[in-house]
Amino acid sequence: MRVVTWNINGATKDSDVWKIISRLNVDIALLQEVGSIPKNISENFEILSRFATSKSGKPQRFSTVVMVKGKIIKDINLKSEYEWVNNELEFFNGNFIACKIELQNNKQFNLISVYSPAWPVDKSRINDVDVSDVKSAKNPDVWATDIIWSALKNTLPDNEEWIIGGDYNSSETFDKDYQKKHGLKCLVSDGNKEIRDRMYELGFKECLLEYNEKLIPTYLNTNKKILHQLDHLYVTKKIFSKILKCNVGNISEIFDDRISDHLPIITDFKD
Repeated sequence: MRVVTWNINGATKDSDVWKIISRLNVDIALLQEVGSIPKNISENFEILSRFATSKSGKPQRFSTVVMVKGKIIKDINLKSEYEWVNNELEFFNGNFIACKIELQNNKQFNLISVYSPAWPVDKSRINDVDVSDVKSAKNPDVWATDIIWSALKNTLPDNEEWIIGGDYNSSETFDKDYQKKHGLKCLVSDGNKEIRDRMYELGFKECLLEYNEKLIPTYLNTNKKILHQLDHLYVTKKIFSKILKCNVGNISEIFDDRISDHLPIITDFKD
């Protein structure tokens, strides 16, 4: 089973992105910033797609997408124990695409394609709310990553297998502690490692980091430096125990040819 998660930077149906996805022969694709999908792709996958939400709450020009070689059985209704989080889940309806699927080998999984924006939850919507049980300890703001964590904490049933991937707009390299340890100076946004730690507490493993035993950047900065792993693939431990390999796409092909400013995470598991 091959799983790919990738922010394709608004790619339209004519983009070379789709040639790469076809060549990779993926079973599950969790995609973000999808402009449009060509017919040859849509004919070979079942697809669930919704427009991502802008800061104002209006639909973006691109979508968050799940693509499966098999069938999409049903949507999954993500729900938190906190009503204010549920309101945010509704606001970010196009940023978290959650569904139960069945592959051609009859294996079933729960999937979420995540597109966490680079801006926090608007404080005016949560001004009079106690958010301390949801937001990270080290960051003063509430982010979409906190919202999806709260929903997962309340949603995860026993003995089901989950695959969650996407553009989290979060990297441990943003944290002050990481920058101090590695002599790095860049954008600072604390609490990024905490996002991963909390997912681990829910029973997930982050495939790219854990398989390679080191942080591998996935994003090309505007200054052409490749420093940050903004993209992540989390799977439950049972799935991770079957991992065969996990790597990123070809840097020169994708970045030099300006196909996207993100690299895909490509992960293979034993069937």
